[in-house]
Amino acid sequence: MHTALGYVFTIEWAVYVGGALFMELVWRPLQRHVPPGQTGVLCNAMGRRYRWLAIASLAAMAATCVAWQVTGGPGRLSLARWLALGAAWVALVALVTVMGLLVHPRSHARLEPGEDRAELKRRRMRSIRVMDVLLRIELGVALAGALVAAWPHGSGPGPSL
Repeated sequence: MHTALGYVFTIEWAVYVGGALFMELVWRPLQRHVPPGQTGVLCNAMGRRYRWLAIASLAAMAATCVAWQVTGGPGRLSLARWLALGAAWVALVALVTVMGLLVHPRSHARLEPGEDRAELKRRRMRSIRVMDVLLRIELGVALAGALVAAWPHGSGPGPSL
């Protein structure tokens, strides 16, 4: 059972990291070549799809951890490694929440009454810059969590996690 849960946990991290890598290495560069009128529509669709993939992966990670605890724990993972993974998971949940509920909707804002188009464009661009930074932070946290989870027990330089 522990081995199966380990495979499931690994797949969950791989799906999450794969999605974050796709957003950073494929989608973001591709946006520069999409006509401006289509960028907003594509970004909206892509952001929503990615948000649900991220939420599903994070929920599955939590469910796997609960199953591990119910069945006696993962065995080889130390408390330090569990704490590092937990911190990465909490950070990812916070990042997905902020991006999905605050930043992403602001990048698709509509013209407010009395607002000129230039101000709307500034607000949207500011939101897009914030999203770019958050996506890079998210990718870094996801990669760090994956490395902590995958690092061989008791190997490598420095203290063993």
